[in-house]
Amino acid sequence: MIKSWTDVKEEAAEYLSRLIQINTSNSLQNEMEAIRLLVEIAERNGLYTKVHQTGENRGNVVISLKADYHEPIILLSHLDVVPANEEDWEVPPFSGEIVDDVMWGRGTIDTKQLTITQLMVLLLLKRNNITLNRDVIMVATSDEENGSQYGLIPFLEDYPHLFKNSIVFNEGGGFPILIDEHVYYLCELGQKGLARVKITAKNDFTSNPYLPNNSAWQNIIKTIEAFQSPEIIERIPSSTNTLFSTIAFDKGISFSEKDFETFIKIIPSSYVSLFKAMAKSTFSITKWDGGKKHSTAGTKYEIYLDCRPIPSVTRDLFKEVLREILGDIPVEYEILSFSQGYESQINKTHLALFEEEVKKEVPHAKVVPFLSIGGSDSRHLNSLSSQIYGYCPMLPDMTFDKVITMVHGINERIPLESLRFGIQNMYNILVKMEGSDRYDNGYERNYI
Repeated sequence: MIKSWTDVKEEAAEYLSRLIQINTSNSLQNEMEAIRLLVEIAERNGLYTKVHQTGENRGNVVISLKADYHEPIILLSHLDVVPANEEDWEVPPFSGEIVDDVMWGRGTIDTKQLTITQLMVLLLLKRNNITLNRDVIMVATSDEENGSQYGLIPFLEDYPHLFKNSIVFNEGGGFPILIDEHVYYLCELGQKGLARVKITAKNDFTSNPYLPNNSAWQNIIKTIEAFQSPEIIERIPSSTNTLFSTIAFDKGISFSEKDFETFIKIIPSSYVSLFKAMAKSTFSITKWDGGKKHSTAGTKYEIYLDCRPIPSVTRDLFKEVLREILGDIPVEYEILSFSQGYESQINKTHLALFEEEVKKEVPHAKVVPFLSIGGSDSRHLNSLSSQIYGYCPMLPDMTFDKVITMVHGINERIPLESLRFGIQNMYNILVKMEGSDRYDNGYERNYI
């Protein structure tokens, strides 16, 4: 029987280190070795496991308290990671080494830390004989970093009803932002969409290499300028509006969409780009083809756009947005791909519970909704009427702006106290959310 949260931290650190040492870089396509480790730990501790194979050495694993489950709360994470070049790191990225109570390695944030947090929560529920009103399972997937074709997508095809009307905890939030004396914990309640667009400008028939009219060049420049600061009218997403309103209230002012530029001036410069991206659709040029040395020899120019529309923008509406931005510029556009964003409804009761737990160690904390500008497996669940939370909190030294530089970057690492903090919060949240009165109310206190 584990006696204290210090014991929990030490056990979790051992498991996380072992998991980090398994190099599951997506390009290696070898997540099954990590799955076998999870199965070994889970079954040794009396949990049930189900392996779902999706390819050679690839698949997903379900770990549960019972052999059968119905409309469970689902703890979701992924086991693959992006590659890491050891020469760029201060500590080897697949060592799982602990230096000054901080664990280093690829996946310590994205998202092997989350996998081990969720596994520890199930182990604690099992060991303490906690009976909840709803089943709880964890699902660890493969291939999230490359589109989930060998991960969650085939899992949903084979188990189409498991996520229906479920509550899901996934990656994406729990990192605080600090503004003045306030600590705002971001709980992801939605994600922006993702679209890839190709725009082509061609010279008219009078153009030739000796007497060029450069019309294609001129039109592609106009197009680039049009997408730099597009003037489109959009409603700020509800989760973003709530976040901004909360911060404005704490600043002693009220937030209005009409006064967005006034509001943004009171935000620390390190968060301005993030806040602007959460409020509106954004467009970035990722590739440019054309010019004399290109195969088209200056007869046409192409640019490729990475577009992040706000969740309310459907594919048809996105076409209207493109036409509005381009106006009468004589270019052609092609939507290469489009995935609509999503936004879960704000459940004030749940957010209040998350805040109650985090305040036990961070008294000035507030849990606020957050619209992610990136993407995760959560986007595949939007059509299933799931309530999706991107949330697993860390201590205030792991701020959003600090974490974002390590995700897919170098020197990814997590203080073990933040690992413990996340486990303790998620354990207490599930116990209280599902009706048991047997939850831990203090650091270093026995569970029972």
